[in-house]
Amino acid sequence: MAHGGTPEWNAAVVESVAPFSSILPVRIAFGMAQPGPLQRAVQELEDEGVTHIAAVGLLVSSQSFREQTEYLLSLRTEPPAMYLQHHGDGDLSMSHHIEMIPGNLAPAPIQRDATMLLNREGLYDSTEIGRIIVERVAALSTSPEKESVLILAHGEGDNQANSQWVSRVGDLAAQVRESGPFRQVQVETLREDWKDQRARAEERIRSFVQEQGSRGNKVLVVPFRVFGFGPYAEVLEGLEYRSDGRGLLPHPIIADWIREQANDCFKRMGIDHLTEEPNETAEAGAGDP
Repeated sequence: MAHGGTPEWNAAVVESVAPFSSILPVRIAFGMAQPGPLQRAVQELEDEGVTHIAAVGLLVSSQSFREQTEYLLSLRTEPPAMYLQHHGDGDLSMSHHIEMIPGNLAPAPIQRDATMLLNREGLYDSTEIGRIIVERVAALSTSPEKESVLILAHGEGDNQANSQWVSRVGDLAAQVRESGPFRQVQVETLREDWKDQRARAEERIRSFVQEQGSRGNKVLVVPFRVFGFGPYAEVLEGLEYRSDGRGLLPHPIIADWIREQANDCFKRMGIDHLTEEPNETAEAGAGDP
């Protein structure tokens, strides 16, 4: 399950599951926890005879849309207090009107016969994901002793949830600090879907870049996003910085992470057979669960 976006955004997600899509039946549900894409994906898998499904959210935080996803998959009985609704089929590669509605007006959960579990971790929970940030920074860096690093993430409207974003991404940023003598490594969240919080975040982000520039430090900007640079070019307009705009995808570590999350779901469902590398599975002659 992934947010979805431009054709390039979606293609990067499709590519990320390619290494194991020949081993296990895989479907991608784009959209922020919407019944249409989820129902289609589950129905197609069940039509193939699948009886157990690992639902993996390709999201920075495992808490993003979690209650809504669990409700739609019948993993919880009650909808969230507020439900995020799309007016359209829910595929965010298209332009749709989105609104929050009271949970009691939420649509019914999807229909399914297969046993399902939702993965437990977000991308910021994996130390391996920190290696991607290190690689992104290394590709931009020329003189780390004269450079500062700014890692930008989406964040949340709720202050406690947003603090968790900063803390978790900050833990991964420690790998960047260890990788070179950078002047400073800063983590910021734009909180881009919340007007008041975003205005303050933009001011703080721009101030950091300006201050580092006044000290003679080149600022390297790395987006901690699934794909692309998001709205950061607009936020940083007129400032001097260096970035290639590359998010976490494309990178083979993401494929490994998705497989690990699926493996954990299968284990919790009591399935011994786990997804493996394509050549290993072919040699073992293992079948699909």
